[in-house]
Amino acid sequence: MYKKFMLACMAITAFAAFVIAPAASAGTLTDNGKPLAAGASIVGIGTEISRFTGGFGVECEVATLNGTVTQNNTTGPIKGTVPVGGATFTNKGGAACSSALGATTVKVTSELCLEVAVGSDVVKTTGCGGSVVFDLTAAGITCKYETASVSGTATTNVDPATVKVFEQPANEVGGSFYCPDTGKLDMDFDLYTTDLTTPVTFT
Repeated sequence: MYKKFMLACMAITAFAAFVIAPAASAGTLTDNGKPLAAGASIVGIGTEISRFTGGFGVECEVATLNGTVTQNNTTGPIKGTVPVGGATFTNKGGAACSSALGATTVKVTSELCLEVAVGSDVVKTTGCGGSVVFDLTAAGITCKYETASVSGTATTNVDPATVKVFEQPANEVGGSFYCPDTGKLDMDFDLYTTDLTTPVTFT
């Protein structure tokens, strides 16, 4: 009886330790174990279909982010930027994305600033002093959307690092009355250097 009681206590203790264990967190962005210097270029490659759900819905088979590391040390947040035109969303072969209205062009019209606080696994993306803004154009109709920021989670100590964005809302701010008022963004990216074979890691 005593043995069973001790085993039960050990199991409860182990379970409690698992539940309260802190989530993995990022400190530095590395390439082959070495911190990436400010000015280094990195690429985010979409691993799943990128979606903007709501209204007529949009799905893109191919997504790419071409950015630059602007800060990377253990005492401050990891920072990076993606210039206007550096974020692209298409279907395979460069075709327009798909939606209930047919071929849909996605265009990100704001610069993107990304930041990961030291000790966090949350990637926050803003419009670099403004909102994240993008246009969706289908059947001759252009709908403009914006959101103050987009948050995602990053894997740590995994090659390559993956950033996942799940159901982040954006609101319509211009276009036809046919444009849906709101929608949600879902995306997944793996991070590499510009050779597209060397993985980048959050450590």
